[in-house]
Amino acid sequence: MQLSNHSKLAILLAPFLIVGGYIASDYYVANKANEQRIYKLSTPPQCDIFKLGCVLTSGNMQVNITDNLGITKANTSFPVDSVVISLVYNKGNETLYRLDKAQNAQYWERQTDIKKAVTGGLAHTLRVLIKDKGNIYLKEFSAIQN
Repeated sequence: MQLSNHSKLAILLAPFLIVGGYIASDYYVANKANEQRIYKLSTPPQCDIFKLGCVLTSGNMQVNITDNLGITKANTSFPVDSVVISLVYNKGNETLYRLDKAQNAQYWERQTDIKKAVTGGLAHTLRVLIKDKGNIYLKEFSAIQN
């Protein structure tokens, strides 16, 4: 059986097209995975970062926020890129605290004056922003909820 020139060319190009398609689909999937999505974290009814801690959740993401002896900590259920907590004062101004990685990308901490401001009645609202690749997790809540 004799193959035409078109058939020979198709047999020659097929492996290159298969490999090229595989590489292109990998780039597409990787790009979709890094697309930015915003998730809202939810708080439990009992939330006191100074006594019990406060576990914020959204899907598989869980963040436990605590403040003990002026050290504010955030422990996440999986490694994240960054954690930022802001303290919103009653007069409207806001102080941002970018937490530092402690042991690994699941444990974050920093010395803050959150407890002093909240117990002194100067502020009561906290905002949390967590970045993980293309995902952003947000929540605004009261530091003490009973």
